[in-house]
Parts: sequence; C-alpha cells; structure tokens
Amino acid sequence: MKNFIIVLFFLNILLGWGKIGHRITGEISEKYLTENAKIQIKKLIGHHNISRLANWADEIKSDPKWRDANDWHYCTIPDGEKYDPNIGGGKAVEKVNEFIKTLKNKNSTKNEKVVALKFLIHLIGDLHQPLHVGNGLDRGGNNVKVNWFNEPTNIHSIWDTKLIEFQKLSYTEYSNYLTLQEDRSTIRKWQKATVLEYVYESQEARRQCYDFETENLKWEYFYKNKALLERRLLQSGIRLSGELNRIFK
Repeated sequence: MKNFIIVLFFLNILLGWGKIGHRITGEISEKYLTENAKIQIKKLIGHHNISRLANWADEIKSDPKWRDANDWHYCTIPDGEKYDPNIGGGKAVEKVNEFIKTLKNKNSTKNEKVVALKFLIHLIGDLHQPLHVGNGLDRGGNNVKVNWFNEPTNIHSIWDTKLIEFQKLSYTEYSNYLTLQEDRSTIRKWQKATVLEYVYESQEARRQCYDFETENLKWEYFYKNKALLERRLLQSGIRLSGELNRIFK
C-alpha cells in the first residue's frame, strides 16, 4: 500500500496544465476547427467536443498498463541549448510527432487513432506550459518549493493549476475571455507553428516562471505572469486546432 501511495504521488506531480487548463485548450481549439476536421473527429469518437478528451492522458496514469507513458508529458532542454532527445528526459516531442503520423496513416486502426487523438490533444497543451519543457535540474520546478498565499506548494503546481484557478472562471468562461479579441492574422500564424517552435517558446518563457524574490508568492506574482499564462493557454488551443486541421484536411 505504501508503494502504491508513493506511485500515485509521483504521477500527480507530473501533470501538465490542470484539468481546467487542458479543458481551456480543448475548448479554444474547437472554435478554430474546420468543418471537415469536426466531421472526421466525430467519426472517430462520436462527437467533436475536444475539451471532453483533454484530460484523458492524465487520468489513465494510474492504470499500470499505461506506466510507460509517464514520460510522454514533458521534454528537457537545458538553458541555452537546443533540443536533443538524448539529453535529459521526456518524450513529448517525439510522441506528438508519432501521434500525428498515426492519425494521418490510412493503415492505422480506429482504436490506434482514437488513442493518438486523445494523447495529441493533451500533449500539445502540456508543451505550452513553460515548465513542461524542463531545464533538467529541478524536475520542471517540482523541486522548487514555494508558498502560494502562505500555502506550501511548488512552482510547477502554481503554473499547472493555481494561477488558472485563482480567477475562479470555468473553462468555458476562460476560453471565451481569451478569444474575445481575435486577430485572425495572428491565429493563422500560430496555427502554422511546428512542435519545436512552441517548445522553444516554452524554454524561453520558463525564465519568467522562476523570476521571484520571495518564497511566499501572492498577487504580485499573479499579475506579473497573467499575460504570459493567458498567451500560452490561447496559443495551445490555436496550435492544437492547426494540427488537427492539417491532419483531417
């Protein structure tokens, strides 16, 4: 029983955006799917509500059959370096590319495509959370202990959930808020981004995540990082729609 509890604890600290964050990504992507993408996704899963699939890849972590997927949710790029899959840990970049190929492959089974779709939806969100592109030193900020309004936590958890939940918005309210002022040219540009492009964005953005002078983070940290948080959430949804539209064109 003790070992089981330890495993569950370890899995929980590896989550990407929390449940709300991943649902925001899914809800935003839904707004920018082409009609053909919606039709093809519906053929696979019976609907095209992406937000309903967004947390599956985290939920199955407690299933021993998916233990090998634990390191699919992040990648590692040390400060000042380029991505090398043989350095550090995490297979998110390779798995995103693999799942895209599976979905495009006419010989893939329906079940293979459903699993690939669920993981792709989730992992694109993960890679937009800056601390899921780790520096290789502190397990994506999980080892950086801080307080959030006097409550003990770590910097990874703050970016996964606490900054998002601080505003007390549902995922649909947050998604609508983030897409209030559309810039179609920016959306089209973001939709064309490659996996490595948004991974390097996260590598750069994580510097700001670690920029604090006190261990008891409060309002000041939230307001300093609000724009970055919301840009990454918005980009993750739009980039996801771009990938799905190319797959299901």
